[in-house]
Amino acid sequence: MQTTSLRYFLAVARTGSIAAASSQLNVAASAISRQIANLELELDCVLFERRPRGMVPSPAGELLAQHAQRVLTGSEQVVSEIRDLQGLGRGLIRVASTEGFALDLLPHAFATFHGRYPGIRFELTILPPAQVTQWVSVGDADIGITFTLAPTGDITVLYETGVDMVVLCAPEHPLAPVGAVGLAEMAAFPLALPPRETTLRRAFDAACHAEGLTVEPALTANILSALLPFVRRTRGLALMSALSVRTPVELGELVALPIRTRASLRRGIQVQVMRDRRLPHAVQAFLSTLVAALPPADAR
Repeated sequence: MQTTSLRYFLAVARTGSIAAASSQLNVAASAISRQIANLELELDCVLFERRPRGMVPSPAGELLAQHAQRVLTGSEQVVSEIRDLQGLGRGLIRVASTEGFALDLLPHAFATFHGRYPGIRFELTILPPAQVTQWVSVGDADIGITFTLAPTGDITVLYETGVDMVVLCAPEHPLAPVGAVGLAEMAAFPLALPPRETTLRRAFDAACHAEGLTVEPALTANILSALLPFVRRTRGLALMSALSVRTPVELGELVALPIRTRASLRRGIQVQVMRDRRLPHAVQAFLSTLVAALPPADAR
């Protein structure tokens, strides 16, 4: 079995259709169909069950998917080890992250590392928290940075800390000189919030419920960066992680105010890698830069 066939097969197994795999791999659907047909002929078995909602691996397909993952991960490991012989002159670091870390923290970490090692390339993918962990667990990302979820046996947590939520406002906002603000004070102004299904919004809604408050946001957006222009151009406030906007706060473009609540608005964050995987030299080196940009592990 060739690695190309296994890569095409695994893409279909993960996406659930040849069309989706074609789009992900940027390969013609006919070529993917042909490779899967060749695998089924070679193995003399059906690898997928064709269902109305997509293609699901058969029992034989499940076994092949596990094998394919091991083979492809091993191939990537060999390539990484060969590149390691050249030091940090070349290499690719794949990072999966939730959006909050991609607004400020990660771009600055990339820039710092690139300044030292300009031959290293980065690939950043923004995903929901659970998908970050999934990508790391199957080897689609070298590093994941996400909010704390239930433990999984397929990843190793290299670093864990916590981060507080803050409320953002423009420098000329009436609350800017106040310091810490309460939820009732925030509710008196237009609020820009992420959707209810996000970890940040769920924690905020729970804190409001604990204080008997009902908050209707003036703006809800599933992209955090869309909240910032609203804050800059109105008397509005936005809820965000303190790590998401460190640079604009330091530059005085925005003001970040601590929030007084009965319920904690602190969330755990993790830096994750695939369990039992030997990390490429470039990935190991970048992890030091990333961890240095995070709050101390014992921060409370």
